[in-house]
Amino acid sequence: MRVALALALVVATAAAVLPARQQTRDTALPPRGAVAPSGTGVLSGVLTSATSPPRPVRRATIRLAAATGASVRLVGTDDEGRFEFDALPPGSFTLSATKPGFVETFHGSNLRHPGRGPGVPVAIADGQHVEVALEIVPGAVVTGTINDAGGNPAPRVSVAIVGVGPQGPRGTPARSVTDDRGVYRVFGLAPGEYLVSAAPGPGNAAARGAAPNIAVVTDAEVRWARAREGSSSTGPMPAPGRPVAYAPVFYPGTTDAAAAVTVALAIGEERAGIDFALQVVPTARISGTIIDATGQPVTSASVTLYPRRRDRPSPADTLVSSGAVTLPRAVVSATGFSITGVAPGEYTIVARSGSMGRSAAPPPGATLWCITDLTVDGRDQSDFVLRLVPGVKLSGTIVFEHASLAPPANMSAIDLMLEASGSSIGSMSTSRAIVTASGAFTFASIVPWTYTLQATPPGAAAGARWTLKSAILNGRDLADSAFEVKPGSDVSGLAVTFTDHAAEISGRLVDAGGRPLTRYSIVVFPADRALWLPNSRRIRSARPATDGSFTMPGLPAGEYALAAAEDLDIDDLADQTFLAQLLASAYRVTLADGEQKRQDLRIGK
Repeated sequence: MRVALALALVVATAAAVLPARQQTRDTALPPRGAVAPSGTGVLSGVLTSATSPPRPVRRATIRLAAATGASVRLVGTDDEGRFEFDALPPGSFTLSATKPGFVETFHGSNLRHPGRGPGVPVAIADGQHVEVALEIVPGAVVTGTINDAGGNPAPRVSVAIVGVGPQGPRGTPARSVTDDRGVYRVFGLAPGEYLVSAAPGPGNAAARGAAPNIAVVTDAEVRWARAREGSSSTGPMPAPGRPVAYAPVFYPGTTDAAAAVTVALAIGEERAGIDFALQVVPTARISGTIIDATGQPVTSASVTLYPRRRDRPSPADTLVSSGAVTLPRAVVSATGFSITGVAPGEYTIVARSGSMGRSAAPPPGATLWCITDLTVDGRDQSDFVLRLVPGVKLSGTIVFEHASLAPPANMSAIDLMLEASGSSIGSMSTSRAIVTASGAFTFASIVPWTYTLQATPPGAAAGARWTLKSAILNGRDLADSAFEVKPGSDVSGLAVTFTDHAAEISGRLVDAGGRPLTRYSIVVFPADRALWLPNSRRIRSARPATDGSFTMPGLPAGEYALAAAEDLDIDDLADQTFLAQLLASAYRVTLADGEQKRQDLRIGK
């Protein structure tokens, strides 16, 4: 049970840390426009392996980042695993360590689930020397053999391993290429669930099957060839058989990405025997025409193939959206479209005219859309008709409520985005508004779907205090709920309001004796279950600094629950069951507009 609001005993341990020496040189990497920090604080420590016995980890990279994001500094560990950062100003800093073959570790993170950040910030006062200890765990390994369709080892086959989370892929795929024995090995993996896929790489015979240039030899072709041996007049050569190709294959050996099975890895586990074979499948050519609502040809459009759309992400969505698998591309001409080399499966075609991206001016014509599902069974489909119709236009204005900050003179850089719910289809997953300097905005053409609104305030990257207050349409706040865009009529009058007068809650997390606790995360979330949505602006988490302090700025007014949780993962914040467990014993707090409230949390009796 990760909920940690009533613990009877908290046991703290400390590791002795020797001073750093003979380390590699500290490198400051300030972002554009920032100044590298300078001061009198020092942060040093030692990095060891979480093994028995622990060993110093040399030549690892230690990353120090200011909590404000003002600068990032890197340093390498010496032969005894020591490191040091000096000239630090007062403040809080996050600390992490990386090395090939190990899982990234964060200061104060729970080693039962390595790789989860950002860890516990380290608080440093002016002139203070703080010593810390970091542990890093060996990464897990997946290895196996890939054979071709004949059972022979397949060299130069690309293998991609994708971490799977409740909301989709975890990070970018880890990749390997099979050797001359058909063996692959991927290392340095964090514990978790993974999908494993294999596809022919450059130079492999299977790669030539990416285009349908290999065909099944038919009985008619065999008879024609035998007849030709004894006669010079055999008639015309029969039509070639179906084109075939090596398709991407997914563990445990299926070409249907939706049927892929995950591999569970423990900390440092080496999982061997993840073997499977490439498969030759019949491929199809999907082609047809693109027309508008009146039946006239559309000569300029994009056509994209995706896994079949579903209410929630499937393994196929995860593999495609992570980049581990690439589906065939369409060729569009004045006469229509064509997609070759399509393996059997369930797909969705998305066709559109115009551009989804933000531009300086609205497009000359409305964007037209078509989204349709299809099943491919290896046979060509040459009469597909994509009928494009206009999307829905959504417009409104941006308003600023301010107490101390002046609103921006030019609002055109403000980012407003609609994100499709329950869909990973790239071309329709997000839609960005065109915003004028005065704050008027338009989503020019939206596919009828269910969306959530994401609004990035101006100056967010520079630490400005603007936050989204509301997005009101017909008396409903769209900033706190998913909403449906229905076909047939445009929508206007959406008022998006930013404020510099948001609420804030802060405090300290301590044990029964008043000593700071850092192994927990602070979670703030709405008391109203109806507001428990993925990516909600009202659901936040933070790790206390080494002095137990935490701050949650930029909150809208409302009633909240405040709790401490151990072993928190970012995906937990989208898990309603987990939030319900926290709510049962959480502390309730009500915040008014602009209110700054302090609330300490005490764990234990």
